[in-house]
Amino acid sequence: MFFDYTCGFSNRARHWLDALDDVQVVWRPFSLLEQNRDGGGQPVFEQAEQADNVSLIALAVHLGVGADGGHVGQYRERMFDAWHEEPGRLSTEDILGFGQAAGLDGWDHDRAFAALGDQHAAAEQLGVFGTPTLVLDEEHTVFVKLGNVPTADRAWPLWEQVRQLALGAPDLREWHRVVPEPKDVR
Repeated sequence: MFFDYTCGFSNRARHWLDALDDVQVVWRPFSLLEQNRDGGGQPVFEQAEQADNVSLIALAVHLGVGADGGHVGQYRERMFDAWHEEPGRLSTEDILGFGQAAGLDGWDHDRAFAALGDQHAAAEQLGVFGTPTLVLDEEHTVFVKLGNVPTADRAWPLWEQVRQLALGAPDLREWHRVVPEPKDVR
C-alpha cells in the first residue's frame, strides 16, 4: 500500500488494514508533497529548502527502518499516532527517535531522500497518483478513500468487496461515489 503519513485517509486505511490479520500489507511511502508539486523543476527530494521537511523525513526514515532490518510496523504505528492522534508539532529529532526505537541504525539524509525519490518514481510507474493506494498485484492497483474506519465486523467484508471490484471487474477503470454537500437548513 502506498501511503503518506500526512494523509488522514492513509491513517484510516492503516486502522482498517491492521484489523485484517490474514492480509499481508507492505507499506510503501509516496510523497503527496512531491505529487502536488507545481510543474517542472527539481523533485522535492532534491530541493535544498525541503531538506528539513518533516513529512519527507518521516517517509525516508520509514524506508531506512526497513533497510536496516528494523520493526517497520512499530515505526509506522508510532508515526501515524504522532501525526494524527497526538497534539503537538513533530521535529526531525522526534522522527529520528521513533526510527531509532524501531531499529534505524544510522541516518544518511542524502541516501534516504534518494531512496524516497526512487520509491516515488516506482509508484508513478504503477499509476499511483495519491494515497492510500493498494497494489493487489501487478495489474490491479486501486486508490481507496475511507469516509470512516470500518468497524471490526465490517473490516473483512470491505476488504473482500474492494478486492472483488478491483479484480473481478476488469472493464471498470474508475469508480467514484458522488457525495453531495449537505444542504444548509436554516
